[in-house]
Amino acid sequence: MKKTKLLLITLSLIGLNSSAQKLTCSDFKIGTFYIPETKEMSKYTIEVNDSIMEMTDKQDLSIKKWIVVREKNTQIEWKNGIGNGIPEYEIIEWIDDCSYRLTYDASKSELDEEKKWVNDNNGIVISKTKIENNCLYYTAAMTTNDGQKISQDGIICKE
Repeated sequence: MKKTKLLLITLSLIGLNSSAQKLTCSDFKIGTFYIPETKEMSKYTIEVNDSIMEMTDKQDLSIKKWIVVREKNTQIEWKNGIGNGIPEYEIIEWIDDCSYRLTYDASKSELDEEKKWVNDNNGIVISKTKIENNCLYYTAAMTTNDGQKISQDGIICKE
């Protein structure tokens, strides 16, 4: 009897696992997500002509994760939780199902010089590299008006 119960439980778990849906890019278009703050998030690459430089920003240890609330063509980001501090308002322009261009929304908040610079350089293009478990791994890249290519790898996860 115990073997039968164990077999039924095992088969049920296998059935649940095999019927679990794998996430796709579409699952990351609308909803609440988080971007964990990791050491890798402070690293980025700058490519000028044929030179490539690896750079590291000083990590803000007060930030544990970013919360992202995304609708079809907009998103709002908060540091460490919804309602903490001043949110960042962003516009999403979908390029395809797995890639989009991100710019800052000047109609919702005043932009600092860095955000204006990003917008003046045609925004940041985010492209999926893989989906694993409940997280989408991506590369964020931009080409500046003077030809520099800046990129950073990141991760965004479903809440």
